[in-house]
Parts: sequence; C-alpha cells; structure tokens
Amino acid sequence: MALKLVTAATAPLVTLAEAKRHVHAEDFIDDDAYLEALVATATAHIDGASGWLGRAIGSSVWQLRLDCFPCERINIPLPPLQDVTELAYTATDGTSQTVTDFREFGVGSANGQGFILPAYDEEWPDTRDDQPEAVRITFTAGYSTIPVQVKHALLLLVGDWYRNRENASEIKLNEMPRGVDALLYPLRFWG
Repeated sequence: MALKLVTAATAPLVTLAEAKRHVHAEDFIDDDAYLEALVATATAHIDGASGWLGRAIGSSVWQLRLDCFPCERINIPLPPLQDVTELAYTATDGTSQTVTDFREFGVGSANGQGFILPAYDEEWPDTRDDQPEAVRITFTAGYSTIPVQVKHALLLLVGDWYRNRENASEIKLNEMPRGVDALLYPLRFWG
C-alpha cells in the first residue's frame, strides 16, 4: 500500500494573523517568515499520512495505491473521507480501466474511517499480477471546517516553539506542550 498526496490543502490551518495574535507579535513583522514556518511545521507534525493524528485536517486530495483488489472492502485512510473521485486499475491485459459502480461508506463521518465496496452482487475486477500498485484510488479527505481544538493545539505548538527556539531549554522539544495532546487525543485515528 502506498499513499501519495496529490493536492495539498490550499489554505493554512492557522493564518499568520492568528499566529501573530497568539504570540503577541501583531505589530512586529520581523518574525513573519519564522512564524509561517512554525505553522507549517506544526501542521506537518499532526496532519496527513505521517502526522500524529493519522487524519487529513485540511481538505486535500490523495491517491491510495494497492497491488491488487482485496476480497471485500477497501479502507480509505486519513478520515474524514469527503469523496472517492476515481477508482482506476490495471486490467489483466495491461490496459488502464476505471470502476464506476462501487459503494462508498463513511463519507462525511468525522469519527470513522470511510471505505468502499464493489457494487451489489459484484466482485472487484482482476488486476495484472506483475503490475505493482495496479489499483489507484483517488479521494478527497479532510474537514470542511477545521475543528477548533485542532486550531488551538496548533497555536499552542507554534507559541511554544516560538518562545523556546533552542533545544537547550528545560522543556523537551520533542514532546508536545501540555494541553496539546489533550486537545488532539480525542481526534487521533488509530486505524
């Protein structure tokens, strides 16, 4: 299984203005680039395929690649699932084909993992045996409105990293500041 980001979320999860207000630097522009980098780093720390939450936070497009179809359902990673936009595969004759008739479950569910099944009374088609990643599922995942606890956790991370720039601090910088995991833990996806 391989997971590839096709289109990242277009808007930052936390704006520069929000970050500046949080660290009390509204009238100070010298650290703008640094604050934007901290927001990007904090976002990468929790969001997406390698993020701590195991979810897509901002609306983004992904492609899940499998070597073949499973017997039954295909779990779509990175909840919440918004939509499966394409289900393509390499057929046994080597041609690229598209499955248009499948069932989607969990679309719009913020808590559960979405998945797809073949159409009723159908099976997934056969794929070419010698073709790695023969199944390609393109989907959109993420929240249409960022949960307030995610925004606040990101601001706490940015604020902590802004104030503790050196790793010689008494605080262990590889640990999340107090309160961040409490805010994020209920949203963490373990699937």
